Amino acid sequence: MRPRNLYRIIIGALMITSGIVSILLTAGEVIISTMLLAAGFAFLITGISRHRKYGDEPESDERSKKIGAYGITYAWLTGLFFMFGLFWLDYIGVLRLSTQNALALSVVVLALSAVIYQTYLFRKGDVE
Repeated sequence: MRPRNLYRIIIGALMITSGIVSILLTAGEVIISTMLLAAGFAFLITGISRHRKYGDEPESDERSKKIGAYGITYAWLTGLFFMFGLFWLDYIGVLRLSTQNALALSVVVLALSAVIYQTYLFRKGDVE
């Protein structure tokens, strides 16, 4: 097992244990406990799934790095155009959003478009 995956599994188990202990020891405060549990499960699942998928082989190569870079670049451009659209919709009075809502929408668009572009490019096989 690669050390990186082992560390993810260990950190995930420790965070889950800390979250459970925090739930048992605090009466009404569950926010920190929930965050610890969610992060712990994310670490644990990531470590196990990457170990099962890659084993001791390299996780990335030149092609996957190139696809990742192109996907992030396309996502950045998509986010830029999305924010440009939000600006003009606000400027002409069609859509009024609070700063918090506009930033939240922008973060969601950036994250989802990165995943969508990279998934599409990996299935396509390569970038041109």
